[in-house]
Amino acid sequence: MKRVSLGDRAAARAPRAAPEAPRAAPEAPRAAPEAPRVAPEYRLGYVAQSLELGIGAGHTCRVANASPARLSALIATNLEELDRIFRFNAARGIHVFRIGSSLVPLASHPVNRVRWWKDFARDFDALARTARETDQRLSMHPSPAGASLASASPKVRAAALEELRYSAMVLDLLEQPPDARIIIHVGGAAPDRPTALAAAHRFLDRLPEDLRSRIAIEHDDRVWNAREVLPLAKAHGVPFVADILHNRVLPSTPTLDTRTLFRAAAATWRELGLRPKHHLASQSESAKPGAHAAYVTAADFEAALEAIDPGEDLMLEAKEKDRALLALRVLGEARSSRDTRSPSARASRPTNRW
Repeated sequence: MKRVSLGDRAAARAPRAAPEAPRAAPEAPRAAPEAPRVAPEYRLGYVAQSLELGIGAGHTCRVANASPARLSALIATNLEELDRIFRFNAARGIHVFRIGSSLVPLASHPVNRVRWWKDFARDFDALARTARETDQRLSMHPSPAGASLASASPKVRAAALEELRYSAMVLDLLEQPPDARIIIHVGGAAPDRPTALAAAHRFLDRLPEDLRSRIAIEHDDRVWNAREVLPLAKAHGVPFVADILHNRVLPSTPTLDTRTLFRAAAATWRELGLRPKHHLASQSESAKPGAHAAYVTAADFEAALEAIDPGEDLMLEAKEKDRALLALRVLGEARSSRDTRSPSARASRPTNRW
């Protein structure tokens, strides 16, 4: 069967037929406390899986087992689970969520010949409606190996472009607004930093506008620090994502405190009329530097809240996913209570934000 590239898929879309009868409604999530009624000044999000539900909308398979029938079955399961996650989030007042890159397994790999954007158009339409009704701000984050900006290899660059096309198509099918972004890293620094950075600029220069308008660039904890990545993002008019843990593990020279880092990052979003979003994680005490802890510590949470302004989002990168988010709510409520008792604190800190 002939391989259809992701670059051809958007153009290949024909007007959709009238929708079929909807599938049976997914199992309702467990009863939950009523979502907060206070207008959000900040919001917390989590990544890819709901541990409370025990699902992640990321079932995949090995390339050797990736038959069209197998892939279609996995896609159907993942989309059903994503619907359940959206409804779970809405019931708990969670409005920021990152979709795992395996929503469509092996989507950017040549082995996947399923025309999933057509075969599952009705499912994506329903998910888009649910996301809109429950006010889900969505994002995706391909692995650095899957979407490297700085590689000198034409093969790697082509694979990165396919991965970005796939991710952008998912966000487009879900009818997400411009603040729904694909978070990407610069990549490696071979053969040397100036050459790699020049390659990243060329990649972004040649990126089609429909993809450029879907990406945001994040610094990392191994190769490229915040002071190196921020100018790259600004030069191409895309948002910069700040990460507290990355900034500690791979600090800039001179160093950037969290407040300065977040303000610089937020400006790149606000210049585009978008709500800023930052990453928040704590260091695991039992793993190498940069490894995410199960939960975000109270100290790191406090540092993030002191660094942001009202109207910003924090994506939690914690091993305990939604459970880590729900745990931070207890700390946030205690903080809000303190601010209520202290007029001076209330004037300087945003509160009651989910």
